[in-house]
Amino acid sequence: MKEVGDVDVMVPIDDEANRRALQRAKVQLDAMRIPLAGGVEPGSDAEYPTLMFNTRFGRLDVLYRPDGSAPYPKVKQRALMRRVGGQPVRVAGKDDMVSMKLAAGRPDDLRDVASMTRSEHGETRRIVVRMKLAGEVDQLWARELALARAVLFDPRSTVTIVAGQLQIKAVRHDLTEAQLTMWARALAERLHGSGVVADRLPAVRIVIP
Repeated sequence: MKEVGDVDVMVPIDDEANRRALQRAKVQLDAMRIPLAGGVEPGSDAEYPTLMFNTRFGRLDVLYRPDGSAPYPKVKQRALMRRVGGQPVRVAGKDDMVSMKLAAGRPDDLRDVASMTRSEHGETRRIVVRMKLAGEVDQLWARELALARAVLFDPRSTVTIVAGQLQIKAVRHDLTEAQLTMWARALAERLHGSGVVADRLPAVRIVIP
């Protein structure tokens, strides 16, 4: 079998039968936890636990609660059945894949979304996202954290703070309005989890320049 490069597997937490099956698979794959950056165990307080391995066929990431995903039962219910190497495999459906990739927000993920939904694209769109800062948060730190995420989405994006409001402006030509809104909400979730903003629902405005 040739190397496949990278495979992401979503598994449920606290499912003993699944855990044993995963352990057997790791033995068969000669899986070794990646040193120093091998992910976070699902029993920790981490919001998105992930374990990362190198195998004899390539990289394997085990995702217990992927950023932007619906609960495991719903993702499984909507999954598509495909055959890989002659074996039936459930593959996350398009809408779930788009949601998770928008939440991850890395350039490669955004390119994947654009490719998966190419027929839905329209004009260039500018998005403005506003969120109320949390309590006594340090504004410089808040801006830097938000900017670090925003520049992955659009290298020319801007982040400002005025009167307790964090504002992000960005432009994309390859995402729909619904996808832009999904990205904004995923960003708000991350910033809320880091204690930067006060709530999870941002004010979003999308315009065509």
